Amino acid sequence: MESYMEYMVKKRSTPKDLAIRYGCVALIVLVTVAAFLFYPYLALLIGIGLGCLYRYLIYPMTDLEYEYLYCDKQITVSRIMAKEKRKDLEVFDLDKVELLAPSNSYRLGDFKNRQLKLSEYWSQDKEKEEPPYAMIYEGGRKILLDLPKDFVKIIQNNAPRKVFFD
Repeated sequence: MESYMEYMVKKRSTPKDLAIRYGCVALIVLVTVAAFLFYPYLALLIGIGLGCLYRYLIYPMTDLEYEYLYCDKQITVSRIMAKEKRKDLEVFDLDKVELLAPSNSYRLGDFKNRQLKLSEYWSQDKEKEEPPYAMIYEGGRKILLDLPKDFVKIIQNNAPRKVFFD
């Protein structure tokens, strides 16, 4: 039986992201105004060039979405930058998953003393009532994902002893 589901979550803009955005815009305006005072003919080119750098380099790094795709016992995580650039980050094989449970679950207690590499692919919205899911992968990694219940239910149908809702 083949199962398929996809889900997308927007990463919350942190104060650091907003400071980078607004700081870059303010810097572009200041440099353009200063260039206009000294080199009025060159100011337009400088403003357009800096604006393009901001649009194609800075802004996409601060506007992120994550897409989760489940197909044929694999979970694929992709990053979408500024709703334009897509990059597949990782593919997780369900056979190598040790545990998938909410990050506040007591079942993660067995892994508390292990040195686990942490990968965060979730919205980082701490005000949500449901915590992100923590996936222990190949014994050495902990991956945080914002998965809905129906997405987790499909995974549980294929690996019932590894997936928990508590």
